Amino acid sequence: MTAPDPTPDPAPAVPQHTAPAPSGAARVVGPRAVLEVCLRAAAVLLVMAAVMLAVLLAMASRSSDAAVDAQAAVMVVVLMYGLHLVALAVLGWPGGLLTAHLMRHETSERRHVIAFAVAGGLLGGAILAAWGGGVAILVWAAVGAAVAGGARAWTGLARRRRALLRATHPSAPS
Repeated sequence: MTAPDPTPDPAPAVPQHTAPAPSGAARVVGPRAVLEVCLRAAAVLLVMAAVMLAVLLAMASRSSDAAVDAQAAVMVVVLMYGLHLVALAVLGWPGGLLTAHLMRHETSERRHVIAFAVAGGLLGGAILAAWGGGVAILVWAAVGAAVAGGARAWTGLARRRRALLRATHPSAPS
């Protein structure tokens, strides 16, 4: 008869790149969390506006045509960004609250991101559909889906990182 091995089995190794499972701290539910998504959506829209402005200014510098005017390009991009921010505040935040509420019992991060993307696409398309926007409805729906889904994914990642930081360093600020 042999004696049992006194050394316990080593704990299984956990890959360092694995994201922690969604926890209460990482979930995006409630007004503050949805506001965080909306602020990130505004940041994504700002980057998109800056890229659009850079393209328009590059066209203005290469063209002697009066059709592409740098001052007009700046005004159009600023106006469009402002309209997007208004739409985000008027439709995006309430739509995000409703989406987060409907998804509150769902634990899949991927499904949350998809739900926000669908909501953003529907709201983006609905804005132009109200004015009979034609093909532009598809463009705004695609932009709404990409921005809302991307902002929700970014927010979930940031919240998981903060939750992990709090778990590993309890004295770290939130």
